[in-house]
Amino acid sequence: MSVAETVAVRGISEVVHFTTNHGCLGTLYTQALQSRARLQNDEMVKYLFAANAELRRDIEYLDHISLSLEHINTSFYQISAGKWHREEPIFWCILAFDPVVLTHEGVVFASTNNIYTSVTRGVGTAGLSNLFSDCVVRWSNNVVKRNHTTRLCYPTCYQAEALYPKSLSTDYLQRIYVNTHDDQSETIGFIKATFHRDVDVIVAPEKFGVRPL
Repeated sequence: MSVAETVAVRGISEVVHFTTNHGCLGTLYTQALQSRARLQNDEMVKYLFAANAELRRDIEYLDHISLSLEHINTSFYQISAGKWHREEPIFWCILAFDPVVLTHEGVVFASTNNIYTSVTRGVGTAGLSNLFSDCVVRWSNNVVKRNHTTRLCYPTCYQAEALYPKSLSTDYLQRIYVNTHDDQSETIGFIKATFHRDVDVIVAPEKFGVRPL
């Protein structure tokens, strides 16, 4: 079975990445979601950019973009929003891409958070299928088990990642989720100001919460 067939069989509808309003604007401006390593190459984006994390410990993958299948890594989001950026006048967006991007060359699949000691990585169908294993080990004595209530489209560990190389074109951007109507209005303004093609901006605060059953 190919990656595309696995995506279809499991009903994966979108691949998501959360970012600040600054990151959203920079992405729309360049028409690409860029890896942390590449953000420094564009002065305008560098000015706009606000990293989700203070630092990245998985330095081998600085030239990759962390994507989640179906739902964001809520633990990482809560740390980003509640600790690193708590005092800043920002809001958060979720960029939702067509799952066809999972078929692109160079995508690496990580069974859990890419910094965890027991993460397993792979490419192609085998790499993607590994995200849906019955058991996923995060680190020693920390195991996530899949059960009958887990949706077919959900990875076993909600912190699983698809690591996309270099930059991801917004040609594949399907929609943007935000928390409030004010955030929606501002994000629509970003789209108009950057002359980006129209993209649906949806108020969906539940997308920022715990992954639903």
